[in-house]
Amino acid sequence: MWRSTLDRINKGTENIAAVFLFTMVLLVFLKVVTRVLIQSSFPWTEELSRYLMIWITFLGASIAFNYAAHIGVDFVVDKLPRMLKAVVQVIAAAACMVFFLLLIFKGFELMGRSMIQSSPALNLPMGYVYAIIPISGILMSFNLVDSTIKKIRLDE
Repeated sequence: MWRSTLDRINKGTENIAAVFLFTMVLLVFLKVVTRVLIQSSFPWTEELSRYLMIWITFLGASIAFNYAAHIGVDFVVDKLPRMLKAVVQVIAAAACMVFFLLLIFKGFELMGRSMIQSSPALNLPMGYVYAIIPISGILMSFNLVDSTIKKIRLDE
């Protein structure tokens, strides 16, 4: 049940990131075309594409956990005995989890404080832009737990 739920969440995250990437490419293309054709462009396209890039980056970081695509120094850990290797992996996961919990709690705090601030061109509450910080913290936490369990089970 855990695995299938997490797979659905990760697939949904990938789909959202893909839609955002496609939209961002279209917006940048629109901006370039309007600059060439009418020597002017819509100010909101640059702002929205920047916000989409931020969301894509944070969503991509959470997706990378699913594929074990984050940089790690496994050379030293792989040389350790099985039990010590598991201990090191749990300690590393705990350190990451502390960071993710900071992302979640401080992200919600930042999001709440910035809801009164609006973006210049879109007049969008900045809290919506900052919402990706706690969202990605939650997604990365789920994937961290899953990948740590998989690593420890592989070593048994």
